[in-house]
Amino acid sequence: MGKNQRKKLVTKKAQSRDLKQETTWKNNLFSRYMLFRYSLTLFFFANIYWGMIQMYRTSVYIILPIGLLLLLIRAIAEQFSLYGKTKAVLIWTKRAFQAQGIVNVLALLSVVFPGQFEYVFPVFASNLLGKLFVSSLLLLGLLAVWHNVNRVQRVETNTDNFYYRFQKSFGKIF
Repeated sequence: MGKNQRKKLVTKKAQSRDLKQETTWKNNLFSRYMLFRYSLTLFFFANIYWGMIQMYRTSVYIILPIGLLLLLIRAIAEQFSLYGKTKAVLIWTKRAFQAQGIVNVLALLSVVFPGQFEYVFPVFASNLLGKLFVSSLLLLGLLAVWHNVNRVQRVETNTDNFYYRFQKSFGKIF
């Protein structure tokens, strides 16, 4: 093997190693947003289900799940655009979670106000058990929203645990 061939082989190996390191770096950084992707997906399907329920008895409340679906789609698109980016820009993700939280609070209020529960959740029985079940789901949703909004804040300020571990493993890249 000649000197030039050896040099080309070493260069190819170095390029391959660099590409592998870069891909590993991007994948690990993208994993930082995994909770957001799962939560957005959960809320997406919950709102699809709620929208289908609203079609059972058409009411003005159908605007809420449709509006949330549009926000969630935008946030999901934002998540895909983060691959390979070093700066976390989570504007739509944060807005989607905040809007979901506001709608969950409004839906919880529908449980309290007389006659509203049947319009907001027409397929559930308007008795104590039905209201407790829906309230429990809405409270779990609020808990998930609260956790995700706090996590968005930590990711945006690079104070999350994943960022710390990432910096420890890959060194100061940003």
